[in-house]
Amino acid sequence: IQDSKLLNLKGSVYMFKTDDKIIEICMAISFLIVTMYGVMMFFDPNYILSRYDSGTNPDEYTMLVFITWFGMFNLGAAAGIIYMGYKGLDRAYFAYVIPLLVLLIYWNLSPAEQSGNYTGVTLLSINLLALLIARYRSGFGNPFNIPKADQMWGVSDGITKGLLWLALIGQSVNVLIYIVDPGNLINNTGFLEMSANAQHFAFGMMLISIAWIITLLFQLRTGLSMTMVVVALVISTLWWVLAMNFLIANNFETEGGNMLLAVTININFFASLIIFFRNQSNF
Repeated sequence: IQDSKLLNLKGSVYMFKTDDKIIEICMAISFLIVTMYGVMMFFDPNYILSRYDSGTNPDEYTMLVFITWFGMFNLGAAAGIIYMGYKGLDRAYFAYVIPLLVLLIYWNLSPAEQSGNYTGVTLLSINLLALLIARYRSGFGNPFNIPKADQMWGVSDGITKGLLWLALIGQSVNVLIYIVDPGNLINNTGFLEMSANAQHFAFGMMLISIAWIITLLFQLRTGLSMTMVVVALVISTLWWVLAMNFLIANNFETEGGNMLLAVTININFFASLIIFFRNQSNF
């Protein structure tokens, strides 16, 4: 859509830089769902736990930690939609969230069957359908027809390229660690306790890493997506704040923590900040 077509007769700008109302409605539905889950999971994880808890958890605190972490990813997705509302739809966002929703629907089937509560599966499916419709009507064309940028990552800044490669390698290592040792995250984090449900959440974290690998590979070919930088920045900032809160609450004692996890949180936070401020003026 040409810029001249983005203004209606009253001179206001269309959301997502499109006059297609169906796209706007679909993106609004997606935003409402991820925001609702993000707020509930991050600020009131006990409510989510009460909806699915079968009473078999040996340590509710572990479940609350994982639910809070999942809340961060929902809030990051909501931030990405807000950004696209002003800047326009972004193929890299769809390359991230559509595969992630497919994986999470599969991931949610087991707890839904155990609890008899299919609300999560239903809302994830509605979100997926809304995004598929928006993607189809966006004019992006065949999702497997991926244009190639003039250089890797589509940027000339060496620092940005290095950090993006680090992100891709890091997410790949996360997946490999899970494949080799599925209990690694829980067993090496003192404040987490192993259980079948906790292991299921660790599996979900690995699925999120797979989605990030997909969108990073997409950006490696097509160029950096500032939408995904915003998503990553929101997630990493919330995670970093939680980590600082944990340290302060424990008088900066690191006993019971996970050094690899702590390093990952700090690298993600500062790398996202650097990439954002080094590239935001170009988008």
